[in-house]
Amino acid sequence: MVVHRLGMDTSGLVAFARTDAALRAMNGLFRSREVTRTYEALVCGTIDEDEGVINMPLMRDYEFPPYMRVSTDEHQRALTGLSADDVGKKLLERPKESLTKFAVVGREELDGNAVTRVALTSISGRTHQLNVHLAGFGHPITISFEHPVSGDKLSFESAAPF
Repeated sequence: MVVHRLGMDTSGLVAFARTDAALRAMNGLFRSREVTRTYEALVCGTIDEDEGVINMPLMRDYEFPPYMRVSTDEHQRALTGLSADDVGKKLLERPKESLTKFAVVGREELDGNAVTRVALTSISGRTHQLNVHLAGFGHPITISFEHPVSGDKLSFESAAPF
């Protein structure tokens, strides 16, 4: 049984439980935040600081649900006067405080572009927190794929439908 999926677009893993008792115990550890989640990711650009904390509240993205976004006063004003009937109850939830610790592991180059390898620790564990925080911090997570057999670098593109 799947307990938790940790980190998409970062070094991540999927945790499985082999018994119902293990599933309950592991779910309890995640709920009580007794599990420390640290990920490694490549982000666009060069982060100058060697370490720091990203403190940005997150909210549901009312323009592109079910995604999340950094909450700003402007985004909150856009929801003023709307009801749950207009946009749904989840979109009207208050922004949630969110903290991510980062530590620079290395400053590198990927395909001729500057990237920074960072260790990320999710303090608050919000949905899509790492991706949204790093993008809001000005250094979105980049993805690099290699073919599993040949080792050749793979590139995927999808044209915007508009």
